[in-house]
Order: sequence, then C-alpha cells, then structure tokens
Amino acid sequence: MLRRLFLAAAVLVTVAAVFLWSQLPPKQQALVATFSDETVPGVLHVHSSRSDGRGTPEQIAHDAARAGLKFVFITDHGDGTRTPDAPVYREGVLCIDGTEISTRDGHYVAIDMPASPYPLGGDARDVVEDVKRLGGFGIVAHPDSPKPELAWKAWDTPFDAIELLNLDTMWRRRLAEGWRGKAVLQTRLLTYAFRPVESIANLVLPSTALGQWDAIARRRHLVTIAGSDAHAQIAWRASDPIAASLAIPVPSYESLFRAASIRVHLERPLTGDAKTDAAIVLRAVRTGHLYIAVDGVATPPAFEMTATNALGTVRMGDQLDVDGPATLHVRSNAPEGFTTTIWNGTTPLTAARTEKEFSLTLPEGPGVFWAEVQPAGKRAVIPWITTNPIYVRASEPQPAPAARPTPTTSTVLFDGRTTTNWQIFRDATSLGAVDVSTSESGDGVLRLRFGLASGPVASQFVALGVETPGGVASYDRVSFVARSQQPMRISVQLQTEQSRWARSVYVDIFNQAHSIFFDEFRQVEGNPAPAPALADVKRILFVIDTTNTKPGTSARVWITAPVLQK
Repeated sequence: MLRRLFLAAAVLVTVAAVFLWSQLPPKQQALVATFSDETVPGVLHVHSSRSDGRGTPEQIAHDAARAGLKFVFITDHGDGTRTPDAPVYREGVLCIDGTEISTRDGHYVAIDMPASPYPLGGDARDVVEDVKRLGGFGIVAHPDSPKPELAWKAWDTPFDAIELLNLDTMWRRRLAEGWRGKAVLQTRLLTYAFRPVESIANLVLPSTALGQWDAIARRRHLVTIAGSDAHAQIAWRASDPIAASLAIPVPSYESLFRAASIRVHLERPLTGDAKTDAAIVLRAVRTGHLYIAVDGVATPPAFEMTATNALGTVRMGDQLDVDGPATLHVRSNAPEGFTTTIWNGTTPLTAARTEKEFSLTLPEGPGVFWAEVQPAGKRAVIPWITTNPIYVRASEPQPAPAARPTPTTSTVLFDGRTTTNWQIFRDATSLGAVDVSTSESGDGVLRLRFGLASGPVASQFVALGVETPGGVASYDRVSFVARSQQPMRISVQLQTEQSRWARSVYVDIFNQAHSIFFDEFRQVEGNPAPAPALADVKRILFVIDTTNTKPGTSARVWITAPVLQK
C-alpha cells in the first residue's frame, strides 16, 4: 500500500513538473551588439520604503546596478511638498527623485520639480497645472489600469507624457480578463520561481490607451514612456498605495528592472557628476529621445529611427517641418523572425518587416510616425520595442482655446464696506474670521483669516460664504480678484441643500483676476447629477481645506470685487 502511495505521488510530481516545464516562457534571447545606438538604460516609476515599496533607495540602486541600469527615477507616493533628494550616484546608478501624486482622475508622476508650497491633489486638471507652473515634467501613470481609481480620466489636460507600458498594470489587466487571465497569472506566478524576468515580460500586453494617445499626439508633442511601477511586493489584500502589513516579496526590483527599461539617447555622455548628469537625462526624457524595451524578451536592444527631408534629419521625439517627401530610416539588432511595423498614429503604414535595416518614403502631409518591433510566433502580441514618434508637421502655434463671451450683466456680492451676507464656516477645531480692509487704491477688500487645526488630516476646513437666496441661474460665472499671504489653492464652491460643486483656483501673493464658469464646477458631494442646479444654489463658498492645505496652516486671503456675471 505504501509503495502504491509513493508511486502515485511520484507520478503526480512528474506530471506537475512536465506541465510546469511546458508552461515556462521562452528564455530571454541574448543579442549581439552589431552596432551601438548610443542609448543608456534606466527605469522610471519606482517605489521605495518611504511609501509603499519594500526596499530603501540604497537597495533599489543595488538591484538596478545588478540589472545593468545607468539611472533610476524613485517616485514615491506623496503630495509634492517634500523637498526632493538631490541626484546622487549609488553603485554607479544615477538616482533621481520624483513623486507620484494621487488625483481624483488617476495618478500623476512628477519629476524635475522643486517642492510645492502647498499639497498637490484634487482634480487632475489642477495637479497638471500646478506641476507645469512649478517647472516639473508630468507623466500620466498606468492610464489603462482596470482599477477605476488608477485609470486616467482627464484626457483634456496638458500633461507632458504617458506610460504606454506599466508593469504593475499588466498583472491587473490579466486579472480583469476573467478565468483565462487568472489562469495565465497563476501560471506565471509558478514559472516566476524558475524564469522570473521572462515570466514578467510574458504578461506584457499592448496598451489600450493608444487611441487617446493618438488623438493628443496629432495635436501636440507627447512623450511615450514606460513605468516599472516597482514595489518589490504584492499585498495579500490589494490597496493603493500598498498598506497591507502582510505582503510577499515578489516580483523583486531586480527582476522588474531586467524585464523592461527605457533606453534614452543623451545629447552628450554622462560625466559622473550627479547634478550634471541628472540634467542631461531629464532633457532627453522631456524631449522624448527614448524608446521602450521589453528586455525580458531579448537584450541588449539597439534601435535607431530617423526621418529626413529637404530641411534636415531628426530622431525619435523630434519634429520635422513639412517640405517635400520625407524618408524614414530604421535600423535594429532584432533577432531573426522579429518584425518591425511603422505606424502613423494608430494606422499601420507597413506590413510587418523582417529586415534589420530599411528605409521608407513617408506619405505626404503631416503625421505621427513611430515603430514597433514584435517577437515571432506565440509571443507576437508582446511589443519588444516601442518608440517615441517623429512628428512631421508645420511649426505652427497651438490654437488658443475658444474665448468665452464677455459678460454683459453683473451682480455685486460685496458692497466694499460691510460683511453683510458673508459668514465663516469651519470644522469644530479650526479657526476663521472675516473683516473688511482697504486696498492701496482705496477699494474695500474681504480679508479672510484662517487657521486649520493641526494634527492628522480629519476634514479640517475654513470657508467664507455668501448667501445667494435667489439662486444663480441668471448667471454663468463667478468673478473675483484674489491674493494670499502665501501661494496656495482655494476651492470655490456652489452649495445647494443636496450637493456641493467645486472648482479649485491657484492664488498667488499678488492680485490675480479669476472668472470661473459654472460648467467647470465638479460635484464633490450629494447624489450624482450631470450639472449643478443653479436655481437651487443658496451659497457660494471660498474654501480652504486639506486637499491643498496642510493641517496647522494659518494665513490670510484677500478677495476683491466678487460678482456674479453673464
């Protein structure tokens, strides 16, 4: 009997081993460097133990060095107020600090940005605006995540770049495919123990955000980039950021760094000085002089793409003015059987080309031309190389947004002398007061003094409100002039009995005029509705809360000439 049990167990182990062996992803192909494309490898979007990653920055650099990377962007979750660490070399890897900001419309990675004077958050349009004002470079993170709070929704905002590959999103997308996707994911968890890099690479899928990318890239420059989104752990119970106390340490930083990278073409070689080299890498990223490589398929890659016409020659990320026929030239070290497709936006221009070097005459007129290299056989769905586009179009200024009509009617909300109809609202622990001061020109000004209660975030707020007993249906905007003691954001809100609608505005230390149209307001409270019931608006509020102000902050805000207009 015991012998039969041992025999049965041996058979089961053998069957399991044969099955597992049959499911192993193809081994990573080692490529010969037939030429140098003069790029350096690195990764962007990595989390350390300062937020929800498992390792310290030192451990991350160690694993990046083992993976052969030259730079890494550590982008822990935050609100942008932490002073970023100065660039530093660790074990030969250039470490550059950034942050990942949560918005109501998805996550936004900000790099090359100083500390913000106030917390960044709230609507994505405001975070994108703030990052740009501060001189930073903003990247839409995991835009095609199946998780609603992670997927990007603010496609009409002027962000700088987009992750068309995010390794964390790949397993989420597989999980969302139903039982087939879950089976694939479970199989890859098993094969990870034997071929970790290849198992991660085998989960890669083409981005489902290509349509949105195309619509934007046809209008303006937009950098295509990959995000490692490395945490070096998976929580038993999913949360973003990862907050579970129990987590398994897979996939490791090193395996993720070996699975995919960005290959950046630098304007000049790295010098060894961290500050100088960070500026060189950041300029290349900002211009889109890079391509995405899924190294878990084959490595090291080499890829070049240029376009030439009568005006000269440009590379990936550049723009070429229209002047007669243009020729695209492509060269790579792709393995035998790999195919290259040239695209104009989302339209393929060529059938899959198997040559390692070829030229193509581009169609006349403007276009957004990029290349994709795919492996052969069953792995053809995996994009091995994805490039930034070459833009062929006339150098014309971006069209200005459609002008709003000039108001013809106005109703004054402040008489310039008294605070009649104005009152302070606050939580039980914060402080607020309003009085009337006089500007240098002699005009009356509402002066709001506030102090948010210190301690943990607990819905602290102070608001200055004015009654609108007749509603605001006869108007289409509220206008005012504002300044503050320090740069900040305030939330202008419309309040009804059932709901609140808000629009955030940036307020600087000098007077600036603001006109906020009611169709720009976004619901923050109450049963979902397509638009605010303007006839039911009983109060307009100027709110300071913890969305953009830290607990314990006290300051003053001056509001001049608030009016309703149409």
